[in-house]
Amino acid sequence: MLKDPQKLAQFGFEQGIGFIPFAGIGWSAFKMLRKDDTSPILAASAMTLAEDPDPKSAEALVDAAEKQKSWIVRAAALNALAKRGDPRYTKAAEEGLSDEKEEVQYSAAAAVIHLTDIAEHRSAPAKRPAPKGKR
Repeated sequence: MLKDPQKLAQFGFEQGIGFIPFAGIGWSAFKMLRKDDTSPILAASAMTLAEDPDPKSAEALVDAAEKQKSWIVRAAALNALAKRGDPRYTKAAEEGLSDEKEEVQYSAAAAVIHLTDIAEHRSAPAKRPAPKGKR
């Protein structure tokens, strides 16, 4: 490898990109696309299911977040669950916090925060304006 400048440059790029926040995610996705992997298609499908009101779609996203081999699909499923905005799926998002891939953990953490915030806003009593005093 040291005698091949192209391989050395590629190695340096792959190692250096890990120090740029979230750039490693894009590089991994690019490498998966080049392998004729279906993961990006499944990830796009998961994001499409975020808009589907059918509860079966939500269950499919939970299943993908827990069981898919591809971390890209697991992360996309968690993002889609968060986008649905249904706090009932907070527990499913919490499961992603223990995923082996950091990218999935970040998606899970964002989903938990978002869904918890929605749940808190729904349970909080509506604020009423203070009565105006007589002048």
